[in-house]
Amino acid sequence: MPPEEGDFLCGDWIWDAAPRELRNYPRKGKKHAEEPQAVERLKPVRSVTWHRWSQAPMQTATGQVLPPNHSRVVAAYEGGGDLTINEYDRGCAEKLAHAIAEAYGLQVIEEGAPGGRRSGNLPTKDQMGRLVNEAGREQIILDEVGGEITVTKRGRFWGKKRRTLRTNEVRRLELGYGVAGPVETFTVWGIVGPEEEKIPLASYSGYEGWADPEEWREFTRHLGRSLGVEARF
Repeated sequence: MPPEEGDFLCGDWIWDAAPRELRNYPRKGKKHAEEPQAVERLKPVRSVTWHRWSQAPMQTATGQVLPPNHSRVVAAYEGGGDLTINEYDRGCAEKLAHAIAEAYGLQVIEEGAPGGRRSGNLPTKDQMGRLVNEAGREQIILDEVGGEITVTKRGRFWGKKRRTLRTNEVRRLELGYGVAGPVETFTVWGIVGPEEEKIPLASYSGYEGWADPEEWREFTRHLGRSLGVEARF
């Protein structure tokens, strides 16, 4: 008999916690096939990692265009080897990762690209030693030597508005992170003045899962020490 739809953990996957067995059923029309196309009875697992990353859309040899957002669950066995599950549906991948981890009393490790995150995505200072950040129609220049933050906003059609803040008005730094579609963004916010206005002092945007979060945390710590303020994450 074909499996009932209620038997599925998510997508095309059935997880049987008692024997710790994972089965994948191909679809036949609107229903699933009677027999699984893949069965894995898991051996003792030492770690479960859920990878999430994005890259430029790719086309297969058959002409199929792969989506830019990727997700992979890797269950590493204690005796060596692993079970690797590629699942584009991130909600389903999350369920699979947690189901396997819970069966072995483990926590899910969340990572970016499987090949490892890359360093070298930090902003650099210009020839005058200033940190310059472009954020939408705004340009923010942090001049630590001069003790100034200059915010210049371009008009929608013409003109510019410029204002200057003092670096001693910065109360603290906050490192923000967000994902929109295939793009992740790290932003170092300067929290300025009694009204705690958020000024984006530095930022980076690129495909999700490749930039190193620890590198950005250390950059924020260093900038906070230079400005004499707390850095929060």
